[in-house]
Formats: sequence, structure tokens, C-alpha cells
Amino acid sequence: MQRPFRSELVLDERISESTLKAFHVGFDQNKFRLQPLVDTIRNVIPEYALGYHQGNNIPLTEMVERLNDAAKTVYTTDKYKQRGEFGELILHLLLRDFCHSIPLISTIYFRDSPNVPAHGFDGVHITIDGDEKKLWLGESKLYKAGKSGISDLVNDISKHFNADYLREQFSLITRKLPQETPEIEHWRTLMHKHQKLDVIFSSIVIPMVCTYNSALFVNHNDETQQYIDDFKTECMALHEEFNRKRPASNLEIMLLLLPVPDKDELNMELDARLKAMQRI
Repeated sequence: MQRPFRSELVLDERISESTLKAFHVGFDQNKFRLQPLVDTIRNVIPEYALGYHQGNNIPLTEMVERLNDAAKTVYTTDKYKQRGEFGELILHLLLRDFCHSIPLISTIYFRDSPNVPAHGFDGVHITIDGDEKKLWLGESKLYKAGKSGISDLVNDISKHFNADYLREQFSLITRKLPQETPEIEHWRTLMHKHQKLDVIFSSIVIPMVCTYNSALFVNHNDETQQYIDDFKTECMALHEEFNRKRPASNLEIMLLLLPVPDKDELNMELDARLKAMQRI
């Protein structure tokens, strides 16, 4: 299956397990491939901001204007360092290209006003594989320390995956479902206020993305076997810590790890691309 954003040219799914995926960006000419990573994440902005179902309905005569609108919809502030939109873009990218999902609705639509972060899940996607239909409710963190990101994701499990929060979010989501949504009545029924929690919990996947500063890039600047071994060791250790801290439950939870040299530099480069799109 072709990946919509062709991110396999930049991201290598080096660990692929049912509860853990870890992505390695790698090096070129002994330098971390920051610019290709930024380009790939930037490409997500139109679909994330305008909505997946708008993809076939934008005339070429409106393309430039809509790209400008999409970039402005993300945010128009200079206070980007503590914002979460870039983490949401990474979540969107990984779900689309490596989990073969379809975006159901962007949580950007739940904002009360411009530049005010939306509350709720960082990503709401679906997958349909024959009779198996899953609702993906994602969370994403960008942190300087992987362990801190893991701890915050664990806290989100307790805060967001309980009856009251789910029913509150489902009430918001079902009001805004695009009519083009595949099998729309199935999702409306799943998120109905009287649906059994047992049915809901067995029908959702919780992808949790942690993009974090890694010491791997202090000691490595090439894709040697030692680098790959150290990459796997670090990611497996974070996964073990995540499992140790998370509350016991039957929820289908998937941890997705993306180590980078400097998340602040990644944020700065993404902000520059976003501002450039706002000026076209």
C-alpha cells in the first residue's frame, strides 16, 4: 500500500511490534537528516488543517489561497515553542503512512478562537480492514527527555480514557463528522451516548507518540550497526518504562517513538516553513 506522504524515504520503521513502533531518521553525509524530516512533516499541514475529505475538492485556481489558509489555521503566533500542533502533525503523519489510517476529523476544529490550542485528543482517525473497524484516538508529545514524555503520555491514559471524557469528546466529534466518512453510521453508533463502554473500549486503538531529544546523536553520526543496536536498546528501554508506569487495562495502546537530536531545532524549522506558507 502506497503511503500518502511517501515518508518511507525519510522515516525507517526500525521497530514494528503490536505495542511499539520506533522510527529512525538517520544520517546523510554524517549529518542528521533534519531538512528532509521537516519537509515531510510540513507536507501534512494541508490535510491536517483543511481536512482529509477536502482533498479532492480544491480547484487548482484556489490551491495557493487554500494553502495559505491551511498554514494560518495551524497558528499565527510567534509563541510556538510550547505549542502542540507540530506533535499533532507528527502523529497524523505516522498514522497515515505507517498505520494506514483515514483521518476522521481534525481536532483543530474544536478551537474556541485562533491560536488557542484545542482540547481533546491530538488525533482522531479510523481504519477499516474488512469487518474490523477501529477508531484511533491519539496523543502526542515533543519533549527534551524521552522519560518525561513517556510519563506525560501515561498521565493522558488516566485523564482521557474514562467514561466521562470519552462521552464528552464523542459528543463533539459526532456533530462534525464529514458526510464523506466511510461507514459513517458505524462510527455514529460506536460514539452514541448509550453505547456500552465494553464495545467502545474493544473498538479503539490508542496511539501515543513521543518525539524526544536523544543522546544517540551525541555518540553517532552514521548508520552503523552499533548505532542501530543503541537505537533499539534506547527505544525498548522507554517502552519498558511506559509499560511499567501505565495503568493496567485492556485498552489497545501503541507507543510510537521518534528520537531526534534537538526538538527545539525541529520546532524552529517547522515554524519557519509554516510562516513561509502563510506568506505565499
